[in-house]
Amino acid sequence: MKKILAISNIIAVIAIILFIIQPFRTAPPTPNVTAGEVAIPATEGSYCWNGLFSGQCVDKEYSSVVAMAGEEEPTAVSPGEKITVKFKKKPQKIDAEQWIGEEQRDSIKVKNHTIVVPEKKGVYVYHLVAHWKQGDGSYVFSVEVK
Repeated sequence: MKKILAISNIIAVIAIILFIIQPFRTAPPTPNVTAGEVAIPATEGSYCWNGLFSGQCVDKEYSSVVAMAGEEEPTAVSPGEKITVKFKKKPQKIDAEQWIGEEQRDSIKVKNHTIVVPEKKGVYVYHLVAHWKQGDGSYVFSVEVK
C-alpha cells in the first residue's frame, strides 16, 4: 500500500511540473491584457515556437497590424490609464509599437508589464512581439481613449 501511495505521489508531482513548465507546448503563451479589472482581447499573430519534441512557425497573414487588431472591437479606457500585459511564462523581452491609424507608428516601452495609454482621445492599436528562449510570438490589441 505504501508503495502504491509513493508511486501515485511521484506521478502527481511529475504531472504538476509538466503543467507548470509546459515542455510540449507548440505555440507561445498568449498574453493576459487588462485595464484595471477589464480584460482586453488580444489577437495572436505569426509565431515560431520550439517545444520539447516539435517546433513550428505559423504565418498569419493580415494586410496590416491595424487590420489584425480589427478582429476585436477597441476596449474603452480612460486617458493615461495603465494597461497590464502578463504571460504565464515571462518573456525575455517584449518589443512594442503603438499605432494611430495605418500611418503613424511609434516604438514604446513596456515597463513592469505595463503600457500607459495617451491622454489624447482616439483609437490606439498596440503590436507586441514577445521573445522567449523557445521562440517568439506577435499579438495585437486595441483601445479607445475616451
